[in-house]
Amino acid sequence: MAEERVRVSEDTPGVVRVMLTNGPGHNVVDFELGRQFREALGGPARSGRVVEIVAEGPNFCVGGDVRGFAADPDASLTALADDFHSCQRLILGFTQPVVMGVQGWAAGIGLSLALTGDVIVLGAGARLRPSYTAIGLTPDGGMTATLPAAVGRARAMDMFLTNRPMGAEEALACGLASRVVPDEDLHSETAAIAATIAAGPPQALAATKKLVGTARTALTDAHLDLEAKSIGDRGLSPEGREGVASFVEKRKPSWP
Repeated sequence: MAEERVRVSEDTPGVVRVMLTNGPGHNVVDFELGRQFREALGGPARSGRVVEIVAEGPNFCVGGDVRGFAADPDASLTALADDFHSCQRLILGFTQPVVMGVQGWAAGIGLSLALTGDVIVLGAGARLRPSYTAIGLTPDGGMTATLPAAVGRARAMDMFLTNRPMGAEEALACGLASRVVPDEDLHSETAAIAATIAAGPPQALAATKKLVGTARTALTDAHLDLEAKSIGDRGLSPEGREGVASFVEKRKPSWP
């Protein structure tokens, strides 16, 4: 039996909480996480007035399974990207609001996931980083559309090209985050926000989300296929091979 990687609960009427549960493993994205996440998003989550997405452990999600890819040189990063993109397409297709609670590191595809939230709540210690170019890859998860839309092109390019992390307060100041709360209060605060939204008029809230999000959803969806092909191509390139190897070997890459 597969390890539980995603748990669904409905402790508050109208709010479906979807939790990534591999805390000690830092919620690394692989095919098994994608499968369980997709089942949760495509089934139980659709019954709620609000979807709340959170994670156990010190980090929200540290990105894709780089070590797994390194162990299987013939593996396709395009396939892994497409697999998780199916989860993100489900989130982008929700008519109900999505409240995202993010603690610790949200890196790579973890940051892409965080950016799909309508209300993004960060723990005070949250750190956001694209991560891709550091290992010779290009972003996926719609990040090349959602990050510039959230923080502006100049700041997004700074993050992409230098791989610098963004802290919670900067994220709040530049409009990426909705709120910043103490780390220990993150899950209770996201639950309270989701409950407040769930108590509102569902049709008006859905219509408001549609008006605000139509352009973003269309742009992000169009980017997902482009990003999946690009990261797959980069993963097979000499730069991508060296970047992945250097990550696994914990050394500075020597770019070809």
